[in-house]
Amino acid sequence: MRFLAAAIVLLVLAQSLPAEAGKCPKVCSCDGAKLTVACVGKNLTMVPPTIEEITLKLDLKNNNLQVLLRGAFVLTPYLTHLNLQRCNIIRVKEGAFRTLGRLVSLNLAFNQIDILYQESFDGLSSLKELHLDHNRIEEIQPGAFTQLGFLNLLALTHNQLVYIPNMAFQGLLNIKWLRLSHNSLNNLAPEAFAGLFTLSRLSLDNNELQFFPTQTMTRLGEVKRLDMSHNPMTYLGEESVSMAKLTHLYLNHMSLQDLSDQALSHVPLLSHLDLSHNQLRNLEPLSGPKKLGSLNLTGNPIYCNCYMRPLKQWARAGGVKLLGACAGPPHLSDEPLQTVAPLNLRCRSRAERLTDEFEEESDSTSSPPTAKPKQNSKCPANCDCDIESQHATCEGQGHTKVPRGFPAKTQLLDLRSNHFHYLPANSFPGSSQVVSLHLDLCKIHEIESGAFRG
Repeated sequence: MRFLAAAIVLLVLAQSLPAEAGKCPKVCSCDGAKLTVACVGKNLTMVPPTIEEITLKLDLKNNNLQVLLRGAFVLTPYLTHLNLQRCNIIRVKEGAFRTLGRLVSLNLAFNQIDILYQESFDGLSSLKELHLDHNRIEEIQPGAFTQLGFLNLLALTHNQLVYIPNMAFQGLLNIKWLRLSHNSLNNLAPEAFAGLFTLSRLSLDNNELQFFPTQTMTRLGEVKRLDMSHNPMTYLGEESVSMAKLTHLYLNHMSLQDLSDQALSHVPLLSHLDLSHNQLRNLEPLSGPKKLGSLNLTGNPIYCNCYMRPLKQWARAGGVKLLGACAGPPHLSDEPLQTVAPLNLRCRSRAERLTDEFEEESDSTSSPPTAKPKQNSKCPANCDCDIESQHATCEGQGHTKVPRGFPAKTQLLDLRSNHFHYLPANSFPGSSQVVSLHLDLCKIHEIESGAFRG
């Protein structure tokens, strides 16, 4: 309301000012009725000093300002919207915006800013939107946002952030959406998002996160939408996601090989889960989400055998729509997951597998010496090897040494909850195809050089 009242007062003032006071800078176009000034693409190196004091909206995009000096906008204190896109801005000095207490929207996208300093945004006490997309930001200094208590949207996409330190966003008391997409983030401090009590949407897609930042995310109690897509994660373990109000989770276009059935056990309100375009061959029923309406598995190499039957039964019982199609076996290829009948989700009997193995051995002996040998189907004692899904597990079997003799094509190897203590060199011979290895809770205290060779 106060902005509306101020605008009305300014309009009255504008109409009562003498004609000579309304002079517009030569390189700009001005609208006295709307109190707007546009100086677009004029190669300006500084803010024109003759812009009317009562201007509300100022568009300076496509210029060459480079450095915003202290008090750069002291002559236009009533601005509510300021566009500084593509102005080759390298640095925003302390106090550059200090007189803009009425500004609600600031666009600094497509510039050359590399560091956000402590006092860069001092004075923007009414700001609601800040766009810093497509810069070169690689560092956020403590206190950079402490003056932005009314900010709703902060966009930092397409920058060069690698790490978010503790308390990086301190002061954003009314933030609703934080966009950190398209950076190079590979690490988030435990308190990186501390104090964001009103945040409801977080975008972290297209970064370099290899593990779900559980400790960091747990502090975001109000987030409803979380986008983690296009990050190189291979596995989501037990209780990875613990976010009480999360409803939409995007984990698509990653490298997920496996997902624990307990990974989402603390996300009770989840309604939409996108796991499309990963490397999942099968999936266990998910514990935790009670309101899940859709599960997107499009683009995964889902193998529709008996191991998928529990997921189908779980989805039917909970009214979960399964999106995606079977990648195999051949007779079910491209069959929609939603319509494939549970009775068709079968596994070969032991007799059938032995027959196939005998035929493979026969083919191997009759093939030329240079032919590639067929896959060995043996499995170490107290382990379970699924040739079709290329998964092997020895979870919780009390092994004190890493078992040997897994099928050569094994891609996911689960050895968690054993008692290895020590991993010697060459602990995994014949495991060159493994892309996801799980050794959590194995009480390992020493790893010899070359333990993971091959």
